[in-house]
Amino acid sequence: MDEPATNSGVIKIRGASQHNLKGIDVDLPRGKMIAITGVSGSGKSSLAFHTLYAEGQRRYVESLSVYARQFLDQLEKPEVDLIEGLSPAIAIEQRTGAGNPRSTIATVTEIHDFLRILYAAAGVPHDPETGEELSRMSTADIVKSLSNRPEGSRLILLAPITTEGDAKGMIGDLQRQGFVRVRVKGEIIELEAAEEAWPEDGGEVEIVVDRLVVKEGVDSRMADSVEIAIRICGLEVRALMQNRGAERWEELAFATSYRNPKTGFELPLLTPKHFSFNSHLGACEVCHGLGTEAFCDPFLVVPDPSKSLSAGAVVVWSKVSKKKKGWNQLHIEALAGFFGVSLNERFDNLPDNFKQALFYGTGDTKIEVPWEKEGTIVLWKKEFEGVCKQVERLYRETESDGVKRAMGRFMTSRECKACEGKRLKKEYLAVTLRGEGGAKGIDELCSTPIDEALDWVRTVEVLDDRKEAMKGVLAELEKRLSFLDEVGLSYLTLDRASGTLSGGEFQRVRLATQLGAGLAGVLYVLDEPSIGLHPLDNERLIQALQRLRDAGNTVVVVEHDEAMVMAADQVVEIGPAAGKYGGELVAQGTPAEISKLDTPTGRWLQRGVSKVNSRKRKSAFELTIKGPRENNLKGEDVIIPLGQLVGVTGPSGSGKSTLVDGVLRRALARRFHRAKDEPGKHDGIEGLEYLEKVVIVDQSPLGKSPRSNPATYTGAFDLVRDLFAQLPLSRQRGYKAGRFSFNVKGGRCEKCQGGGAIRIDMHFLPDVWIECEACQGSRYNRETLDVRYRGKSIADILEMTIEEGREFFGAVPRLSVIMNTLFDVGLGYVRLGQAANTLSGGEAQRVKLACELSKSTPGHTLYLLDEPTTGLHYQDVQVLLRALLRLRDAGHSLIVVEHNLDVISICDHLIDLGPGGGVRGGNIVATGTPAEVRKCEMSLTGKALQDFTS
Repeated sequence: MDEPATNSGVIKIRGASQHNLKGIDVDLPRGKMIAITGVSGSGKSSLAFHTLYAEGQRRYVESLSVYARQFLDQLEKPEVDLIEGLSPAIAIEQRTGAGNPRSTIATVTEIHDFLRILYAAAGVPHDPETGEELSRMSTADIVKSLSNRPEGSRLILLAPITTEGDAKGMIGDLQRQGFVRVRVKGEIIELEAAEEAWPEDGGEVEIVVDRLVVKEGVDSRMADSVEIAIRICGLEVRALMQNRGAERWEELAFATSYRNPKTGFELPLLTPKHFSFNSHLGACEVCHGLGTEAFCDPFLVVPDPSKSLSAGAVVVWSKVSKKKKGWNQLHIEALAGFFGVSLNERFDNLPDNFKQALFYGTGDTKIEVPWEKEGTIVLWKKEFEGVCKQVERLYRETESDGVKRAMGRFMTSRECKACEGKRLKKEYLAVTLRGEGGAKGIDELCSTPIDEALDWVRTVEVLDDRKEAMKGVLAELEKRLSFLDEVGLSYLTLDRASGTLSGGEFQRVRLATQLGAGLAGVLYVLDEPSIGLHPLDNERLIQALQRLRDAGNTVVVVEHDEAMVMAADQVVEIGPAAGKYGGELVAQGTPAEISKLDTPTGRWLQRGVSKVNSRKRKSAFELTIKGPRENNLKGEDVIIPLGQLVGVTGPSGSGKSTLVDGVLRRALARRFHRAKDEPGKHDGIEGLEYLEKVVIVDQSPLGKSPRSNPATYTGAFDLVRDLFAQLPLSRQRGYKAGRFSFNVKGGRCEKCQGGGAIRIDMHFLPDVWIECEACQGSRYNRETLDVRYRGKSIADILEMTIEEGREFFGAVPRLSVIMNTLFDVGLGYVRLGQAANTLSGGEAQRVKLACELSKSTPGHTLYLLDEPTTGLHYQDVQVLLRALLRLRDAGHSLIVVEHNLDVISICDHLIDLGPGGGVRGGNIVATGTPAEVRKCEMSLTGKALQDFTS
């Protein structure tokens, strides 16, 4: 009997036609690591994610009840004739972390849950004010301490209580509970005679719970009495002890809660919730566990300090009602008069004490404000609240969405002052455990790099009576931290917010979680897991993926990294080109077999020895970042030559993104665009006067709406609409350029509102989009489509590829420039009207580059690029490099954060950070041409360049 297809050892795909796939047939071996490669836009993701993973997930969801399906995201059924041998599928895509500000690496990996259990069960509390260690004793601890006294010793157990209310009533209550004696002011008396000696409200008496003699067999009675004493007072149990033969009574006190008798500080019995910033029990009461608080930024209140007060330097009230504006204006004039400053003086020249009062108020000092009331000028004496304080109050107290939005323009966030960004109440931050490197609170542990946290967990000291209970918790922590370390994230800290991780970092966090899950027989689909990793960090990631494979899983990676492709068991190449020229199975085999073929990937793998740039390019001007100290940066001045292609390199976590994005980009955004984000710590930037403009070229989508496309983004569509508006029929009918927009009424099809398709809600199934029957997918009404240029309607233009548009508009100069630059960056296959959300990150980035190349921008522009080769095949990287060099040769400056050695090797100048990641990074290890950096023995990038050229 034949073996069932599902156990045949291969995943059989027949007739895959999703997106641009050409009905390909492919067999993927199960239990192997498979690299799918090819040029950008060739159909790799269409095969891996939109066919393989989509079908695996769809089959799983359809096995659930109709009720359960409504709570799950459902993928469309892929265009494929047959898939057999498909395992349950898990996709680990390259996307940034969750937008939830409470999400951290520790919470995503569930490490935080285990840490909370560890600290609640084994942590040592301290008084947060004095730092004194607090201890508590259980019933067993107290009984053990007392019963260890010499046999025959006499013992009186006491339970202290605070007097409250009528003495007679309290005495009666105690008598009804069976108590006979109390101790008042050091003297034991009968309850019947205690009324006269009873202290006033708030005083203290000690109930005599039991009188015992230490001897064999008394432990059970002693334990019961101790329990009663704990039940009465809850804080501490006291005892009078007289050793056998002694005359003196010794006073003893046993704390039954975490309490400092000197300061009165008391801590409840610790639970995991006390260490959760998502629980009201543990979260900081000011920031509610966010670690940040909103505040009014004076920079946003006065964005242009070169203006005077009379010229509107304070912009807060510019959009508020005239009455309100008048009242506030009078306040400012009165404040200026009080401090003797001119309303016509530049704001940045005004004295600091006036600025302090303007922003934060005059405190208890009153100023006279003239106010016209019924034709009479009245002087109001009142304190000035301060602009920032008023904004914060309105933002906090208003119930109006409009006022909230208006005040929100002047608000930004900063580290919470109460908890110093640590998210928890100070009493729980003072609970520590000792390990390698000393005692750490849960916040200190989460703020150390993962590799150091791993060493600490391996050496943590737990009391003997809790070691057995904590063994499983510590083993789980060690395992999960080890997996994060193995996938190249040792430089990150556990408290790092998920939303601040790059796509590659977040993907590797999820990969580490899957390694910890220990699943077998699963199909894992990953999108470029090597992104963001230094070439020398790659080996450990490859080993982690091989471990996943060796556990009995099939690992499919969409990858362009040479080391990753060569480590795969099998390579599947899709191509030969992109878009409609791709979608075919070009080659399949082992890496060694592929490297012998004349295909894009084959030629890449067999290329000869690479060279690095050794030519020193002269620069007339330079940009200097003075003393950058954000995160792990060590404060060394960074000199960036202008008019060059500058690469910022170094191992993962060395401080590259902190320097370029956290410090430089934010400082430039404030200077050129008045942005809200505060730059990282630094002492200033010299050389900004040489820049006219700053442009960020990243791989984010061209627009949030699917209506955005390459034609609209580059401005080509505006030119096309103007061209159509000039045609004779348009003039005859009075059509303007707006008539040819699918976003406004008039020329668009109103049934689909210019979308070309109509969404049908299928409730328990994925939504279905069907072509609009009124316009048949063209987006426009019939009258608009009547207008034609060289036989083509506006809808026909949007359906053209860029290559076709280049030929069609060859005689239209401005359009021809845009089309040619789009074609030159390798986008000839993309349709002009292709929805922006269907473009890959690499395609979106090249559209942005083409847009910049097509402009004749006067002045010097600085371009910032963070890992521009993400998602790009070697062939695409060469196209990208040509575009970057064109911008440089046009006299502009480019700063590129990159790990790709093909890019690094051709840079004019490198700034290499390191030597390691995290606390071991942040130093400038080497600068100069790639050839000069290659010679630096301390530089990991230099070592990678040596390997690259050998």
